[in-house]
Amino acid sequence: MRVAFGYFKKHFLMSDLEIAARRQAIVDCAGANNCVLIALFIDELETAPEELHKALAAVMEVDDGLLILPNLLHLAAVGNPIELRQHLLASHVEVVLSEVPKQAGRVC
Repeated sequence: MRVAFGYFKKHFLMSDLEIAARRQAIVDCAGANNCVLIALFIDELETAPEELHKALAAVMEVDDGLLILPNLLHLAAVGNPIELRQHLLASHVEVVLSEVPKQAGRVC
């Protein structure tokens, strides 16, 4: 079975309920992609991007790894998220998003 690693960075004033929901979304995403979630890396505001570096190192060590993020902005601490995603794909690491992208624009 394919293995997955999850990562997210906490944001300022993030509640325990939000943290639990984000964790669960990553767990659910792994299951929906028929993966076993091996580890979930979480950065605090003051530790970022230490856990992201650990997550990237871990997923690069396995063949055909999967990295689950809430959204691509969680990669921004180490560079351009789109370029990093492309680099990971070239290294046979798929990046999957656990949150539905929000559309910019007017809300009715």
